[in-house]
Formats: sequence, structure tokens, C-alpha cells
Amino acid sequence: MENRPLPPELQRLERLLACGPRPEPSGALRQRVLGGVRSELRSKRIVLKWRVAAAVAATLLVGLSLSLGALQAAGFARQQRDVSPNVDEVALRLRQLSPGLSQEESLRQAVLRDIAAESSRQIPPGDFPSPRESHDP
Repeated sequence: MENRPLPPELQRLERLLACGPRPEPSGALRQRVLGGVRSELRSKRIVLKWRVAAAVAATLLVGLSLSLGALQAAGFARQQRDVSPNVDEVALRLRQLSPGLSQEESLRQAVLRDIAAESSRQIPPGDFPSPRESHDP
């Protein structure tokens, strides 16, 4: 549509209509508009609360899953460590891997491995004497 200027009669009519009294909206319209706005705001707040609750639940599920995985891995490592072979089994395995190794040498190597494994285990802090309890002169 072209934007041509209105003829003088229509311009005068437009000014009269723009300056004249306008009807006020009814009170019922105001209540309907306010009710609609309140309803929309309430529904958006509810959706936001559900989104927050879903995010918290998802975070908890991921955290629980990671914790469970860590516990299972720790249990597996602990189980593997508890089932260590005895000295005779290690000596036999050493002789199988190195056929030229004598029985005494393989037994000595197995005992050394067992001693090293025992000394590498972590000793709880309560088992060490404190500096004040030391018996050194």
C-alpha cells in the first residue's frame, strides 16, 4: 500500500477522531487480562520449579552412579589384593617362567616379593609412635 497524503477532508476527520473522547475498557476486561497474566506467570513458575527439580534429580543420579562405580572398583581392587598367591605358588610360577632358575633361588625371589608386598601396604597412622613417644635418648 502506498503512503500518499490524505485529502484535506480526511485529514480533518482524522484529527477530530484522534482528539475526541475514547471509550474506557470495562472492569470485566481488566479482570480478565489480569487473570490471564497471573495464570501465565504461575504456570511459568511451576515449569521452572519442575526444571530445577529435574536438574537436581539428574545431578543426584549421576553422583550416585559415580559413587557406586567407585565403590565397586574399590571392592574389586580389595578383592584382588586379598587373593594374593602364597610363596610356594609364586616360586612355582617363577620356575615355570624361567626354567634355568633353581628351586632355592625361585623360593628366595618369592619370599622377597612377599616381603616387598607386605612393606608396601599402607600402615594406619595410629601404628606409628608419635615423636614424643619415641624411646630415643
